[in-house]
Amino acid sequence: MDYARAYSAQSALRSDLDAAILGAASHLDDPSAVQVAALAFFDANWKAKHAVSSVDLVVAKTDDNKLAGTATATMPTTLMRLGGFDTMSLKAISEVEVAGSHVELALVLDTTASMAGAKLQGLKDAAKLLVETAYEAPDADKHVKVGIVPFGQYVNVGIGNRNQSWMSVPSDSSRTAQWCRNDYAVTSTTNCRTETINSTQDGIPYSYQAEVCDRTYGPPVYTCSDYTETDVWNGCAGSRNNPLDTLDEQYGTPVPGVMDAVCGAEVTPLTNDVSKLNGEIDALTASGDTYMPAGLMWGWSVLSKEAPYDQASGYGEKIDGKPVQKIMVLMTDGFNTLSPVYPSHTGSDTTQSNNLTRELCTNIKAKDIKVYTVAFEVTNNAIKDILEGCATDPGKFFDASDAGELAAAFRDIAKDFSPLRLAK
Repeated sequence: MDYARAYSAQSALRSDLDAAILGAASHLDDPSAVQVAALAFFDANWKAKHAVSSVDLVVAKTDDNKLAGTATATMPTTLMRLGGFDTMSLKAISEVEVAGSHVELALVLDTTASMAGAKLQGLKDAAKLLVETAYEAPDADKHVKVGIVPFGQYVNVGIGNRNQSWMSVPSDSSRTAQWCRNDYAVTSTTNCRTETINSTQDGIPYSYQAEVCDRTYGPPVYTCSDYTETDVWNGCAGSRNNPLDTLDEQYGTPVPGVMDAVCGAEVTPLTNDVSKLNGEIDALTASGDTYMPAGLMWGWSVLSKEAPYDQASGYGEKIDGKPVQKIMVLMTDGFNTLSPVYPSHTGSDTTQSNNLTRELCTNIKAKDIKVYTVAFEVTNNAIKDILEGCATDPGKFFDASDAGELAAAFRDIAKDFSPLRLAK
């Protein structure tokens, strides 16, 4: 019994020390504050207090990037006391280091209509948790950059990029013409009743109630009126012809802008401005249908040094002599419902879209970009298989059944690449 209690207390003590030393690492630049911060954590949070009355804790900076800690305690015995052994000694050792690499991360987030409501709020909470975790290490803003790529039917590259050499967008225009038609006035309405209407939204079936009536119409009345038709670009990027729609190169063949299309929030290029990132996440809205290749293509572009976006480092490039991890996180709540009818995404050949998704994932990983994928409340096993295959390895695929699991997945992803790591 005493050994079982000691094992449990030892595990709790080790966990407490790990948490305390990770928290103290935020004071790595001030060695005098490290011990104080670690003790403050123990006073407020340590779990082993159920088994031991006090802990002797020593945490110190061992070099420019490392902290080492030791926690010792004694646990009162029960049955062993009868044999003259009143206490058992416990000890835990831990070390934390700030990893010697930089991180460039693209969050490719499904913001289609099926994400509306509580699901979108769950995504916002999870994404902000990822950002918080990514920047909790000392000087993380010097090592970590994050970009955000919301996607639906299209990706919004921003109307400010209209005249860039890598975009091809017609000028906005309008024209007025006369439209003549036969109008039929309703002369009577009978048999009105409430019926259930079945429909789909972003591939998800749903039902609603509507009033339906039998109507009688009078003779036609021929009328003419003027109408104005406009062509406006809202920042929505279409696809270049295959195979360029699966390659981040050859932008001498520019990306076509799709006129009169609706797309979500604008891409946020790589930045270390946490306030900006959180603001852009809060501003996400849900609309449209799903075309995953668009999100993957522009997520890849955000991580590339060449135009369209040039905030990233080059492949294999080092910053201050340190390597750069390039990471993409793809999150979706469903499956492809649209396919390309170049340059637009208005087709229904989902097999084609799934194949393009696979090809893009292969091409992205070939650039040594680490890919994490997250299925959020997904019931379609085929798309789960595609997402798992898209991830760098099966351990980087997450199947989240609710908002809590989504937040846990995003937190675990951030901890996996965080510059702050337990060394022992």
